[in-house]
Amino acid sequence: MARPEHFASVAESPPPHSAGFRLTDTRWRAARPMILAAALITFLYLLLASVVIAVDPHNVYRWGANPRIEPDDTPRDMVIDWIDVATKDPSFNTFLVGSSITAMYSPEYLKAILGPETRAVNLSYGGPRPKDRDLVLDRLIDNPGVQHVILTFDWTYMVGPDVANSGFPTFLYDGDITNDLRMVNLPTIRKTFEIMSGKLTYDNPDDAEYQTYVKNMYVKFQRPSEIAKLGRMIERNRKDIDAKSGKDCHSFRSVNEQLIPDVRSLSERGVRVDILFPIESYAFYYVRQNDISPTLLDEQMIARRCLVNAVGDLSGVRVFALDGDPTVAGDLANFREVGHAYDPAILQRFVSAMKTGKDRITRANFATYERDIRNAVKEYRIANSFPIHEN
Repeated sequence: MARPEHFASVAESPPPHSAGFRLTDTRWRAARPMILAAALITFLYLLLASVVIAVDPHNVYRWGANPRIEPDDTPRDMVIDWIDVATKDPSFNTFLVGSSITAMYSPEYLKAILGPETRAVNLSYGGPRPKDRDLVLDRLIDNPGVQHVILTFDWTYMVGPDVANSGFPTFLYDGDITNDLRMVNLPTIRKTFEIMSGKLTYDNPDDAEYQTYVKNMYVKFQRPSEIAKLGRMIERNRKDIDAKSGKDCHSFRSVNEQLIPDVRSLSERGVRVDILFPIESYAFYYVRQNDISPTLLDEQMIARRCLVNAVGDLSGVRVFALDGDPTVAGDLANFREVGHAYDPAILQRFVSAMKTGKDRITRANFATYERDIRNAVKEYRIANSFPIHEN
């Protein structure tokens, strides 16, 4: 029997979801290379991370290659990655924990002034803040071989205890190994493979570049046009230079909660601690009140007074300052910038004070020191013995 015409054969309709399936399949085929590439990159990154952590180029862990800093090296800003390398090295007994104002001192220089028993490493880096400075001091507290700590009391102690230098790798020193994945970068990978090839020491290759930078900075600062500009700024800011901050010792949490406990812990272990107030020109207070604090002079003096009073009874702890001498802080020829001394004789005197005992600040003489600083800053007029010529 013939099939009715309306039952004639017709093409089968595709499954209702086949078009969507083909689209999904197409997208998958397009995305697959990217997914595989991402998976490969992740695998290689984790592989490199495993190698870096196993070799431990920063000496963070209890295992690894145990690298060293070259004995005569001055790391400067590079030292922020080498803190554990330096503080766990038993060959060092003297640690300079400073800032850019002390970055120039080499281990040999410190040894020549402080004595032949000094085996120093300079942990100075630019712009330290309370949180990273506390991490550094904590490592020295745990170091059984430390005998002498030299510490600069920078203006940055006026900020809060949770503030860190934006470039400081706090993740290396926080005890959380998962954070250490962040140290896998090209310099660390390069150093890891150097260590694997047998080079176990760190050194800073930029010493000549640094010396040139400092010299050029000095020459530029000493130009008559720069000094004249500075003089105009001083006159503009003169009326507010001695404004009161309303602060007291309780206002400086970083000093109370971090620095003083750290210094006390070192003192209790028999470590000598020398605290250096930076050599700042009197012009510093006029210039930096614009970006640090409008009551910078008052806050600095209060913070210094509180520190001197707090450490006055601690065994082996001394405080030194050169800025009470107007021939030092009042003459801009001594500086490469308002807050950075340049004159070699002054830089030597800064360190020699720890050997001679001169320029020491105590509870007994602090009131005189503070009065002299406040008066000198308030009455300051540009003074510069640098030979006058435009560079």
